[in-house]
Amino acid sequence: MKKYVIFKDDDVGKDLQGLKRWIEIVLKNDAKATIGLIGKYMKNEELVEFLNSLDQNKIEIFCHGYSHRYLPFLFRKFLKKSRFLKVEFDRDSKSHNLSLKKYRLVEGKYLIKRAICFGPPGNIWNENVIDSLLKNGFKIMFSWRKTKYDLFTIPLTYNLKQGSLNEFINDYDKNKDRRIYTLQFHHANLSDKQFDLVSEVIDFLKNKENRIFITPSELLEISKKDKDILNLISPLN
Repeated sequence: MKKYVIFKDDDVGKDLQGLKRWIEIVLKNDAKATIGLIGKYMKNEELVEFLNSLDQNKIEIFCHGYSHRYLPFLFRKFLKKSRFLKVEFDRDSKSHNLSLKKYRLVEGKYLIKRAICFGPPGNIWNENVIDSLLKNGFKIMFSWRKTKYDLFTIPLTYNLKQGSLNEFINDYDKNKDRRIYTLQFHHANLSDKQFDLVSEVIDFLKNKENRIFITPSELLEISKKDKDILNLISPLN
């Protein structure tokens, strides 16, 4: 039975040099990944030129919101009733639709390829976003839970927080039976030690665990032939 791994890197636009360094490590080690682009940064010519130079079969871009405004969970819990919070995907359908339309507008102007995958800032969203995603042509999203609508989901597993391969393996062992293992990164926050760790993690997952690196688009294609994978990412009935 084949097992897959998705490298998910967030906050593209905040640190171009860190992004380039991270992608170089991924490609050098013959892996694949998907990177979450914040729409408001698409006016950066150097960033756009770099993104358009990428092979999307190896490094796929996903939408990470337009403005990337969100509140951590604990703040949301106490302040969610406020009308003045500047959050992006924790409001009504109209707000979601405006944000996604704005992303699509700049995407169409600056990028060669259109994203089919969405990953909410802070992994925070509510059910109101689903209809807006479908209206704006998204097919799949990263989520801690399945949706009840016609949108596929990629299950989230873990963030890279460790400082050594042994630490990573200890955490990985808790999820080693998952057929889809999603490892989330934030290249702008990685230490030099963690950048080096990325290569070790790729080697471990590929050669020790025999996992196959894939992109969101590839996951959708795989699900057409693999019913077990389809059941993992399909919407709830």
